[in-house]
Amino acid sequence: MSSNPSTASAVPNAAEVPDLPFLQVVGDRRSIRYFDPDKKVEEWKVQAMLHAARIASCQGNINATEAIVVQKETCDPDVWDDLEECVSGFNVQLFTQSSHIIIWLTNINAWYGRANDGLSTLALSGALTKYHGWNYEFSMTQTIPRLMSFPKERTDLLLRFETGLAVCQALLTGQALGVGNCLCAFGRKPQGVEQAFKLPPSYKFTWAHVIGYPLEDAKGGGQRVRLKFDKLFHRNEFGTPYAPDPAVEQMLREKGLLQEQAPLDGRFEEIDRLAAQFGRDPGVVSWPARELERLMADEDWDFGPRIRARAQQILDEGGLPDYPEEMRDTFVRIMEEHGLDVRKFLGET
Repeated sequence: MSSNPSTASAVPNAAEVPDLPFLQVVGDRRSIRYFDPDKKVEEWKVQAMLHAARIASCQGNINATEAIVVQKETCDPDVWDDLEECVSGFNVQLFTQSSHIIIWLTNINAWYGRANDGLSTLALSGALTKYHGWNYEFSMTQTIPRLMSFPKERTDLLLRFETGLAVCQALLTGQALGVGNCLCAFGRKPQGVEQAFKLPPSYKFTWAHVIGYPLEDAKGGGQRVRLKFDKLFHRNEFGTPYAPDPAVEQMLREKGLLQEQAPLDGRFEEIDRLAAQFGRDPGVVSWPARELERLMADEDWDFGPRIRARAQQILDEGGLPDYPEEMRDTFVRIMEEHGLDVRKFLGET
């Protein structure tokens, strides 16, 4: 079963589509986890997102990223059931209440079968020039044969990164058009997506992307906390922090890229209201008191006053759990395997 509706009459004039500042769009982006199941995203918006993905940067112009756009109402019921078996348990509500699911695919064979044509199109476009050392003979005898001889493990890594670039552009385009987005784990049934769509062996399922209109506030409770800028970025050499300029941060706050951190006022009441609306459990998960105290003291995190106040509220209320013994054993085993300091993450000295 398939559907390809004619949408010409529903497409707005360009002047009717709001032009939002890019920095504001990036700042507004949230992973939306509550969708209005009765409101469908217009086809023109879906296609705009796909166009944004299509023009994303890709090596050699080989176009390895593809997608299958799925709607429950028009999808083969057997395929839908197969997909529902793949989605992780925590994401079932996102899957069933979203408007569309975009299944992002990476075609590994594009690297081997399209390298020659892709580079030729770049030359025709004026992007491949002698200025940078390109010439036809070297390309035919050295560059393209070398690219086509890459092992699949290498091309898998490179091309899935490019799929990530394409997904990012689609996601931000959706954000600019008022569409809620969330990347959605589908790891419950390995190879299940490939089997559901009977994909050729060269096609790899990379990520699922659910879209719809937010039932929660579009701010999603505030901008999520991240590690500090100088803990993530280095200047000139690894280990030398790239110190952020407070004037840049202030300017970016005024432009909307940097926004007030979560949790905004009313966020937890909103969560409980949505839970009641759909007969789900209210509330959020809490971590052990020792873990919260250790986390709030960790100088790597850029914790603002709101999240610190929330942590203190939870600590004051008490009744928090402790790590199950098997979880502690898992922490020790995995962290020691990777050379990490187990004591720090368990709050021990």
